[in-house]
Amino acid sequence: MPLERVVEFKIAVNIDLLPDLIFFVGKTGSAMFEDRPEKLPRPRDPRLFQLARRLDEILNQLTLYIQPQVVKLPYDSLDSLVREVLERLESVYKEVVYYIQLIDRLKAQLTVARELAVVKPTAMPSVEALVTYVVLPGRAVKEVVELAKSFNATVVPQKNVYIIAVERKQAELLKTALEKLGARVFTFQELAEIEPVEALEEKLKKAESELKAVVSRHVGDLNIAYTLKSAIASIIEIYAKSAIDEGLEMGHLFNSYEREIKKLERQITDLEKIKTVLTSLGERGAFNLPEGFKIYIDPKTPIEAPHIVQELNGIKVALVRGEAQGLELSREYLADVKSSINTINDSIRSTTQTLQRLKKELETVEKVYTEFSVYSDKKWEEHKDMASVTFYVLERDVNKIDEVLAEFVKRNSVKLDMVKKLRYRYFNEVPYERRPTLEKYPTPIRQFTKIVYMYGVPKANEISPVPLVALIFPVFFGWMFGDLGHGFLLFLLGVFLMTKLFGGRYRDWGIFWATTGAASMIFGGLVYQEVFGFSFKELGIKLPFAPLFHPFGKEQLVVLDGVIESMRAAFILGFLLILLAFATKFVNIWRKGEPDVALGLVLPQILLFFSIGMVLFGIVRESLKMHFLDPLLQLPWALVAIGSIVWSVVGLLILRARYRGHEESPPLIEEFIFGFVESPLGAMANIPSFARLVILILIHGVFSKMVNAAALAAGPFGIVIAVLGHAMIALVEGFFSFIQSLRLTFYEVLSKFYEGKGRLFTPLRIP
Repeated sequence: MPLERVVEFKIAVNIDLLPDLIFFVGKTGSAMFEDRPEKLPRPRDPRLFQLARRLDEILNQLTLYIQPQVVKLPYDSLDSLVREVLERLESVYKEVVYYIQLIDRLKAQLTVARELAVVKPTAMPSVEALVTYVVLPGRAVKEVVELAKSFNATVVPQKNVYIIAVERKQAELLKTALEKLGARVFTFQELAEIEPVEALEEKLKKAESELKAVVSRHVGDLNIAYTLKSAIASIIEIYAKSAIDEGLEMGHLFNSYEREIKKLERQITDLEKIKTVLTSLGERGAFNLPEGFKIYIDPKTPIEAPHIVQELNGIKVALVRGEAQGLELSREYLADVKSSINTINDSIRSTTQTLQRLKKELETVEKVYTEFSVYSDKKWEEHKDMASVTFYVLERDVNKIDEVLAEFVKRNSVKLDMVKKLRYRYFNEVPYERRPTLEKYPTPIRQFTKIVYMYGVPKANEISPVPLVALIFPVFFGWMFGDLGHGFLLFLLGVFLMTKLFGGRYRDWGIFWATTGAASMIFGGLVYQEVFGFSFKELGIKLPFAPLFHPFGKEQLVVLDGVIESMRAAFILGFLLILLAFATKFVNIWRKGEPDVALGLVLPQILLFFSIGMVLFGIVRESLKMHFLDPLLQLPWALVAIGSIVWSVVGLLILRARYRGHEESPPLIEEFIFGFVESPLGAMANIPSFARLVILILIHGVFSKMVNAAALAAGPFGIVIAVLGHAMIALVEGFFSFIQSLRLTFYEVLSKFYEGKGRLFTPLRIP
């Protein structure tokens, strides 16, 4: 497929400078960063991340009152940019916090004032024996009333407010109890001191206006801070996913593997020695060790306790009365020597398997380390506090990266020694599984990537189906929606999407619909010769050739011969496309580096599909008038199908024997089952599924002619019927044709060969 040439960069730098490097590279908008392999360690967080958290806290508060805009950031150290912005915003933040607290306080006062407005301060006369409270109960309405009555108080409700009169000697006790319930209690004197609602509303309005003015005065700083926050968020994400520690963390990873491997090797060595000693003790079944005595293998000398040293099969063994240093032979082993030897054999076997697994893991880690590390020299101390990233750049954008790296080095000149190494290589040296996909097609083929990428993105070593889909999708759509008039409406929709509708934001979809509309016009004008359900003959239009398919007639609404012609063409098209899909699968698997799987399993799948397809054509030969295939259909296709199945079985057995013991092998069983299921299914189900091409055009034609008949019979009002009817046909049947075209493309064709598990080239873009 047409791919751009891409260059891979690997750069190592001090951990605290790495965010700046990502920032500088991201500003070019041309680099896609590679994810860090799971097995390699992530470096520590740079100092910048602490500053970023403070910036985030301030902006979360300030952006409640203004929507900042994204602006262009200068090439500078992120640390200095963040510190400069924080210095400017700290004073603004203090002002904003002051006004926020003031506004919250005024809102609370205003809420209370509005609720208490129903009570007049002079509403209750002053009585020496009684104290009158105005109470806002909140949610504890029932509890407040019951509590007041328990004090023999008088309760007078006023909307959400309660006026409570209680004996003076009980007043303070009742007030305390009410406040514990969460109620707010006011005396009439306190009520008179509350500011009027109008005054509080004016103060609140003024405070909110002053807050907006403060924020507006610093909108430039807020824009920079907002953009910087978004940029740092992207950088943190890239750092978390892509940065690889080149120093001590990497050393810890390798050392942990090496320590565990040495530990297991010692265990195996000790078990082998114990086994040798036990074997030398004979087959007596048990060995009685006197109380107070111990047996040590390879003891450290001199031994202070009384002892006897002997050599058994080249191994020194000491019988010691007391303690010594060395590998002690447990009494449990001596109780039943024969069983102990069997147990030790099992332990050796299990430990050896664990050791082999660890060594393979270490081998994989070393391979990944060699592939991704800038240094690959295992000098952990020398690269202490260093980290690296890998990213990809289009060949035409390499100069941009070179320039920005030069600028980065220039601005960090005092730390030039920390920019350790830089290397890049062309993409053909990068493993297939790591190559992002960047396809480059001309218009209108490029627009059909939207359809293909709905299914999945092609991998680097996979044949891209975009050109095929750009060819067959309009054919499917035009076949099912073939009408010169309706196709023209769809073409106009595409033109408007390209130019005027939605400001041209959906230009690619406009080109897509203009292409499918043009396909419908071609089928309508040349294949069916119909416009808005009228045949060209009915409109007096004469072409020098008859319609290729003529499923509609004048006396007969549907002409059987024309339907049979269309169905025959649909079956043959389906057979050829599915055959092409299986053939493409063969090529894809060969390109993956598995030619044995392609020959042993995929090639018999193709043969099985072809033979069963011929059997199907033999079944429908009479009904679809496919006599021209007689010479081909007379071959013994049933025997060929059986032979292809035998081929698959033999191929599976050979391949399984070949890959036995391999840690990674192709999915042979899955591929074998796929062949048994998909090949017959493709022939007996998927080929007939192409009949929907004919079914939908028949429905389309019948509905169009029904609308025309109703419009002609309605007289002058028929214009309205025609416009509404054909608009509905264009909308509904256009939608159904799109869905059925997707089904034929995805399920009947792409599912046979296309994995679509690649990833798009998506560069980091920082303003």
